[in-house]
This record gives sequence, structure tokens and C-alpha cells, in this order.
Amino acid sequence: MKIYFYISGHGFGHISRSGNIIKRLLREEFIEEIHLVSTRIPFLDFTHPKLKTKNLKLDVGVSQKNSLSIDLQTTKEELQEFEKTKTKLLREETEYCKKNKISLIVTDCSSFPITIALEVGIPSVFIGNFTWDFIYKNYAKDDSYFGNLSDQIEVEYGFATEALILPFYCPTPAFLDKTNIGLVGRKPNLSKLQARQKFGFKDDTTYILLSFGAYGLEGTKLQTKNLPPSIQLVAYGVPGIQTDGILIPEVSHYPDLVAACDFVCTKPGYGILAECYYAKTPILYTDRGDFSEYLHLVSALDLHFRSAYIDLPRIISCQFGEVLTLINTIDGMTPKLELKTDGEEDVVSHLLEYN
Repeated sequence: MKIYFYISGHGFGHISRSGNIIKRLLREEFIEEIHLVSTRIPFLDFTHPKLKTKNLKLDVGVSQKNSLSIDLQTTKEELQEFEKTKTKLLREETEYCKKNKISLIVTDCSSFPITIALEVGIPSVFIGNFTWDFIYKNYAKDDSYFGNLSDQIEVEYGFATEALILPFYCPTPAFLDKTNIGLVGRKPNLSKLQARQKFGFKDDTTYILLSFGAYGLEGTKLQTKNLPPSIQLVAYGVPGIQTDGILIPEVSHYPDLVAACDFVCTKPGYGILAECYYAKTPILYTDRGDFSEYLHLVSALDLHFRSAYIDLPRIISCQFGEVLTLINTIDGMTPKLELKTDGEEDVVSHLLEYN
């Protein structure tokens, strides 16, 4: 089987989870080739004889000024530009799939590859915890353009042969065939003790990892002088982050840093939630702008994680004392439900049916 696998470039959550799926699939004999199509390919940092890569954008997502704010006007402009290229893209990618004898298209989580599959005459599989029609529909209150676009791409999703729905999911379109699968995400290679030893963490210090992914904290100055000696902020790969008062270690596998820290402070996103779940690291979460997935991720935090809310002003002023007392003392912060965690195996078993 030759698979055309598209991964959205919006944030790091899509590439981190689907990268795991691709690594798992490459171990299977029934996989001849995987053609990975994305703008986030360097994030994976691995090669394989059966893996072919193509740097290409097949969805827009939303434009963000930083991890905590959405730029609707720029999003609209980028979507309008993308719409102008779709006819040409459809022709080129249809030819690419036929030339390379692709037999299945998998998408996380754009609707456009589903249209390519229809044009080629092959099945398509959606993987994700949300669809872009759901995200854009929320912005119809600001601009009718997003409502019309949402209706259009909802139709595109409906032509998927099958949908594999990840945990932390939002309402989805009427897929022809839909299955809930287990969690997929990057796991630490080290135990918590091994990870803390690796990074040289002290037993008498509370380490809080600032995880603000692809879009960072541009324009935000944290008042680290307010931190007591017992609390150390940690960051790695956060665009715009300051170095004053923040520990920035060398990292070869980010989930090990997640495991080493006592808490992760973040805006909720699928990727970091999955990594915290596997690392058993509690979460201090804040707002992330007007993004419809947020409320569903907060519901997941309530059900499956030790977690507590902290507003952005307290993060900026480095006032963590109250939220740490809360999360360490309230019984309600104990996770209530365990998650099914073998999502990669679920994907393998479903894709095997198309062989």
C-alpha cells in the first residue's frame, strides 16, 4: 500500500501525533511507501527508506499573533488566497497521486485531501479531534465569510471514506463511517526520576515548564523577579521567550522535559495534553483566544488530568503560589477517567483493511 499522508501545519499538535502514527505504520510490511505532505516535516527529524516527503500546504488553519491570540483578518486573507490556488492544487496533486500509484489518502485534519482522493478515485481516511468547519463556524458571528466557508468544507469532510476520531474531540460533520480511537502522542523515553536527573533538577525546587508551542509568547515579558527561590520556570523552543530568569536546557526529546517538570503551564492544545498524559505531569492552563476547540479541551482536562486554571496576568507577573496550592490540595484536581492509549494500533488495524 502506498499512502499519501497530509498533516496540517497549524501548530505542532498535528505533526507530533501523526508523526507517531507514521513511525508506527512504517514498521508494517503492508506499507510500501508513505508520502508525507506537510509544512512541518522538519519537526519529525527522522528519515526512513519508505518515507517520501513533500513540503506543501493544503489547509490554512488560523493565523495567530502568538499562542494566545487569533488574527481573524489575516486568517480570512490567507483563506481567500488559498481558495484561488485550489483548482491548480487539485490538478497537480491528483496527477502526483496517480503518478506515484497512491492507493489511500490520510488527512490530519484538512478536508482538501479528501477532495483529492475523490478526484483520483481512491479511499480517504480522516484522523483528528476537530474539523475546520467547526472552528470556522464560530467566526461567522464576526464575518459571514467564515460561515459560508464552514458550510463548504463540511460537505468536503462528508466524502471521507472513514473518520478516526481522537480523544478530546469536538463535534464533527456527518462522516459516512466514524470510529473513536485511542490517544496518540509522543511519550517520554525516561522515567520521571531519570528525566529529573538528566536535566539536573533539584529536589527542593518546583519546576514549571512553559509550553507555548509553535506561536510562542512574542511581546510578553515575564516578571521572573517575582518568583520565590523555590520555583524555577523552564522553557524550550518557545518563540519570543526571554532568557532572563528562565531555565532553557538542551533537549533531545521534548517529552522527557515534560516528564521532568513538576507542572506544565500552557494554553490547551491536543499535542501538549497528550504528552502530559503520558508523562503524568499536571497542567496549569490559561486561555488561548477565541478558538472553539478550547472548551472541549478544558472538559478533557477536568476529566483526565490533574489541572487548574491560571489567568494570563498571573503568568506574566509570575504569581503561581495560589494555583499551586489549589492543585496540590483540592481532591477535585484528581483525574476521574483514564484514557484508552493505543491509538497508533487502532490506526494500523483500520488502514490494514484498505490493503
